[in-house]
Amino acid sequence: MLFTVLNTIVSTARCLASCPSEVPRATSSLEVCTRARIRSYPHVTFLICDYSFSSLAGFPCTLLIMAPRSRLLGSDDTEYQSDASSDLSAIFSDSGSDSDSSSDSDLESEDSDDEDKSGENAFDDEGQLPPEHYLAQAESLDVSQLRQKRYSDGTQERLDETRMYWDRYCQHIDVDPVQHWTWISDSEETVRFLYAFFGWRCDIRRGKDGRHCPGIAYKSSLESFWKWWHLLLKQETASGLSKDITVKVNDVIALVAKEKGLELDRKPKKNMYIEDVAEFARVLLTTTEMTFDCGWQRIQLLFFCQLAAITASRPSALLHLRYRDISLTLIRDPEGGPPRLFIFLKPDFTKRFLGKKAANEFKIPEIIFDPTLVLSPHVCLLSMLFHIQGFKKFSTTGPVLDCPEKLYSLGVLDGKGQQELKLKDEILDKFVFCQVERQPTGYRIALERPMTAAMVRSRMRRGGEITGFDQITRPYLLRYAGAKAFNTSEEVTVALQNVILQHSDIRTFVQHYEVDVDVDVQGIIRKTGSQSSLVRFACSLSASIDPNRPYKLSLEESRSLNELPVIRARQDAVAKRKQKWNDRKVKLDRASATYQSFHGHHVEGAVSKHRHHLKVKLERLHDRVMEAKRKYNKAVREMRNEKQRQRNRRIRENLERYRNEQPVIDLEQQLAGKLIDTRVMLTLQHKSSMAPQHLAMIDATLTMPGATLEAEYQRRINAINAMTAFCAVEEGRPTSRTTQPCRRRVPADDDDELGAPAKRQRHVLEDDTEIALRQAMESVRIKNLSERPTICFLCLGNPNLPLKERTAKHATAGSLTRHFLRKHVNPPWPAKGLECNVCGMKSLAQKADLLNHAESCHGTVVRGRAQGKLAQECQPARFMS
Repeated sequence: MLFTVLNTIVSTARCLASCPSEVPRATSSLEVCTRARIRSYPHVTFLICDYSFSSLAGFPCTLLIMAPRSRLLGSDDTEYQSDASSDLSAIFSDSGSDSDSSSDSDLESEDSDDEDKSGENAFDDEGQLPPEHYLAQAESLDVSQLRQKRYSDGTQERLDETRMYWDRYCQHIDVDPVQHWTWISDSEETVRFLYAFFGWRCDIRRGKDGRHCPGIAYKSSLESFWKWWHLLLKQETASGLSKDITVKVNDVIALVAKEKGLELDRKPKKNMYIEDVAEFARVLLTTTEMTFDCGWQRIQLLFFCQLAAITASRPSALLHLRYRDISLTLIRDPEGGPPRLFIFLKPDFTKRFLGKKAANEFKIPEIIFDPTLVLSPHVCLLSMLFHIQGFKKFSTTGPVLDCPEKLYSLGVLDGKGQQELKLKDEILDKFVFCQVERQPTGYRIALERPMTAAMVRSRMRRGGEITGFDQITRPYLLRYAGAKAFNTSEEVTVALQNVILQHSDIRTFVQHYEVDVDVDVQGIIRKTGSQSSLVRFACSLSASIDPNRPYKLSLEESRSLNELPVIRARQDAVAKRKQKWNDRKVKLDRASATYQSFHGHHVEGAVSKHRHHLKVKLERLHDRVMEAKRKYNKAVREMRNEKQRQRNRRIRENLERYRNEQPVIDLEQQLAGKLIDTRVMLTLQHKSSMAPQHLAMIDATLTMPGATLEAEYQRRINAINAMTAFCAVEEGRPTSRTTQPCRRRVPADDDDELGAPAKRQRHVLEDDTEIALRQAMESVRIKNLSERPTICFLCLGNPNLPLKERTAKHATAGSLTRHFLRKHVNPPWPAKGLECNVCGMKSLAQKADLLNHAESCHGTVVRGRAQGKLAQECQPARFMS
């Protein structure tokens, strides 16, 4: 549209050249048209310059030039309008054609002024750097590394791993790995080379740094290896193989898979539906067979599973979630009910290659009268935020948001639709899912360190084994199930599903996700009524739950591993390495004693040369001792790795035998009438090993919804308070499963008579706890320096530890010293120092203060090499002699 003005002026001027009599009327019409169109483009300024068209029979014409307003400096909007108006009047003025001769000189003077201004404007940009900087920056760019920059860390690790295998194979066949890339071409020799290369990859059993690897077992894994290698080829040669060669390579993969006996099916996948997540979450909250360093880790793992199941986000996106990506808001209920608490979640770190993907913002409302709180992300998130005191506050004397009671008393002010709950600025860049660091008196929540994917995988796998799932529980199963739920929902279209999952096409879901046929096809075909809910349960992980599944070895089976020939050979190698290490240490001690006898004497001549010779020999013996120690440690590591491989092999054999034999055994027992009572007990197993905060959290979380709104709010408040208190609790060692684990159920009305004995038993346990703590504290307060207690006074004074861990007695005083060094002295020292809760001392600012206090007041002594090492860190004068 902007160019229409120019076209109108030019066409009108041509008409004027042929019909001079129409100049006044056409000029007026052109002026009105041009003014109207100038008003419709307030962001464009029309500059005027004179130009004579030779084809217009000598009539001068004024041409409009359009320029953005941002390019004109030192003028406001009114000046633009006035200039444009005055210039436009000059265009259609009758006297404009009489000044043709004088306009040339004015134009030249204006051009010279413009040149001066353009020269001055070149230096007005303060952010501009000298031209040498940009030229050097252009020269420093390595164009060959541009594509590598786009890869994520995980992708680059896979490429590096593939390159490692390529280098190993090239060295194995005695060719140069770098030069051999140029040899690869679209030829039959390349196909033969890849045939041998893939066969070698299936045969090897050693990976990075010589570590044992199981090898390739599935054809799909070999196909993935081929794709990674082809991507690496494109990096090295800037071109891949042709389509014809690629087809032949696929045939080679099929041939290698047949020769090596690879599984032709893909690795099994299962959807972890929300019902499976509920069962998994209940076990995760209550089990003591899997323990964490502190309660924070248990709660954040539960929160991770909740978000992954609800949003179907990639695990990497959730692990990189920061508090700035989460916001809490009270939203007014348009139907007149109480305001609802919303979690606005925006995972920003998503899978990307050619740039960053647009982040999705999920709105998660709080479910009032929720049947189970183990699936409520609001309870977990609020407990974590209240534990770290994450809500922003300004008042120093008045009430602030620091507890759930105050949160659920808030509303939305009149005239507003929402009430935001702001978080502290100092935690916005911190990670939601973080790690914990051990300190002398406990653990510190390291919000600046994100939890790794390996931590989540290992914990989820262990939790799935305890739950009794047949399939391995992995984080991506939650995404599979969420994608399946979106696909079957009538509220989610195909386009919206692609947006939520961040897929470019629905074929990604069909080809790479597990699409279970979870509908009753018989009922649909025979018109007998659908039983899809039953079929859906048959497709879930919960259908495979078996608490008796042998996911670990018994004590007798573990001991029998030592009788295996391969383990005996490793043990003999360890014994030989240890003996050689000890022999060399004896020689080193003798040489050191001989050298010390000469040390300090100022002698000359032959004696001095002999001492120098002893010093050289001492250094050589020291190097040999360190080499023997390194080989001994390597032998120990290899023995442990071999034991773990044999243990895993035995577990796989037991599981396979259990799958094949146990169903038949159970069937025959049912037919014989030998039924096993699987009634769920009312009390939790191993409750004596749980901390009181753990029991309180379980009781508050596994409760039924309240009958009224106030009761439901109180239910949530109790659960949040219990989880907040449990965050700082240090968990003890995991307990072994000696009997069939039980499932917790809601007590029925006819179970009221069992409630009173349980309450009386709890009071008895509390009295026993007080007695045990008092006796333990008396035992660690020594009367004289010769006493050596076997209870750790720092663990005893830590209220976040379970009673069993607080009052644990070590076998000897030396065992207590090793525990004291490992858990309290060697970890990073806190900036605020330590406190002794047994004695009430708050002045243990340095390690030397702790060691002096431990020996003088509690009989925990540190001597020998450990004392010398600590003396180098602290002031030697502060240690007791």
